[in-house]
Amino acid sequence: MDKSMKDIMQFRFACKHFDVAKKVEDSVLRELLDLTILSPSSFGLQPWKFIVIKNQELKNTLAPACYNQPQIVESSCVVVMCARTDIAKILEEYCVKSKADLGYTDEQTEAFKNMIVGSILSRVDEDIKVWAQKQVYLAGMSLMLIAAERGVDSCPMEGFDPAKVSAVLGLPTELVPTLIVPLGYRNMEEPKKTRFDFDAIVEERN
Repeated sequence: MDKSMKDIMQFRFACKHFDVAKKVEDSVLRELLDLTILSPSSFGLQPWKFIVIKNQELKNTLAPACYNQPQIVESSCVVVMCARTDIAKILEEYCVKSKADLGYTDEQTEAFKNMIVGSILSRVDEDIKVWAQKQVYLAGMSLMLIAAERGVDSCPMEGFDPAKVSAVLGLPTELVPTLIVPLGYRNMEEPKKTRFDFDAIVEERN
């Protein structure tokens, strides 16, 4: 599709009902996720993992943990976007990857490690989790905008019990379900949008 950014922003809304008979093709889904991986994150560390659920039985099992909201079972697939809190492990993985991809020297790698230790790993566990979850929201917005550009609808969801979602999916403790994004094709009228006026939101200081 050839859409302007304005078209994309106007197309996207929190879709509550999906056409159960219309599925997102695997090739389209792969493209959406490939592009989402390019999302920005603090220090480029990408402290996230995306669990993609296409199996209808598993979606049905997941629904009660999401307060039985219909978009879970009606969507073509559900993307459970998790924050990773095992930052020390991510740091080691990132350093190996960055040396291979970017040619970082041992000195550059050590300097980067020290920076992350001082700015992130020095925090208490709860603050690390909150930091990681903030990064997930950046990826979540990317996913929804990329989907909209491809004509795929989405719905950002915070309405779920993280502990129950983790139990259903058998997630390890270092993965924290943060945002759930069902994807598919709308089966409802597009609601009218209401937004505050520009001057109510934007304050210019010259």
